[in-house]
Amino acid sequence: MQNTFLIIDDDINIRKMLVHIISKNDLGKVVAELDSGLDAEKEILFYNPDVVLIDLLLPVKDGIEIIENVKAEGYKGKFIMISQVEDEHMISKAYEKGIVFFIGKPINLMEAVNVIKGVCHSIELERSVELIKNAVVGIGGNTNITKDKPSVNDELNRIFTDIGIISESGVKDLINLIKKVIDFKKQYGNQQYQLQDFYRRIAEEELGIKDASVGSKAIEQRIRRTILKALENIAALGYDDFYSSKFVEYSTILFDFKQVKQEMRYLENSKEERGKINIRKFIEGVISKLNI
Repeated sequence: MQNTFLIIDDDINIRKMLVHIISKNDLGKVVAELDSGLDAEKEILFYNPDVVLIDLLLPVKDGIEIIENVKAEGYKGKFIMISQVEDEHMISKAYEKGIVFFIGKPINLMEAVNVIKGVCHSIELERSVELIKNAVVGIGGNTNITKDKPSVNDELNRIFTDIGIISESGVKDLINLIKKVIDFKKQYGNQQYQLQDFYRRIAEEELGIKDASVGSKAIEQRIRRTILKALENIAALGYDDFYSSKFVEYSTILFDFKQVKQEMRYLENSKEERGKINIRKFIEGVISKLNI
């Protein structure tokens, strides 16, 4: 099934670039382009695209408000936000409201292609799961269906080996977190989740107590350090070989590419600031890479 896209950005050059990326890489069909937030909600609900590529700062109505409103109306598609905004609080808010990825402007072609491909892959996985569910119902609930697909553990081990964090102390917590997000998505679909809830549940399971708020902060810190190590490893790959296959594959789907380049600058000169991570982006990126 061909994926459909709707693009909302007041910069015509950005819209042209995104249309070109989608067309050239055979990712789907652009059903509409908008240059403001004026009729965005009506158009999204009318076309019901699989993916909306949306700017944060739009004339008339901003991207976050549009996302909130169409989700309240039942829209289930994916949002990729594209903006020159660099404020971490605003970006985090956008993730909380429902975007699956954030791409910074000016757009890096490699990042845009990899992110859109990743989201398309995620959509295909969801469709496959739905087909399997329907098949199970159709044969009377018999769940004894054999699949030759790798397990989640195998896939996560493969990815974490690729990015050099398989031996990190926090990788167990990271795997636990990703599994909980996957289970949540299977049960609740596109409903938004709070990472803090998962940290607390992991801590409660590990400590065997209720309301493990202190333990949840330790879990979050271990996960954050592990992902920071992944950023460092990916940046080192890019520093040595910008066209390394692993660098191309992971640098844009797991991280904000601007932050990867910042980490590369840090590796060259320790006086530079280090790159930053977004845990939610990393988690969603990993899930989009799973062949499960």
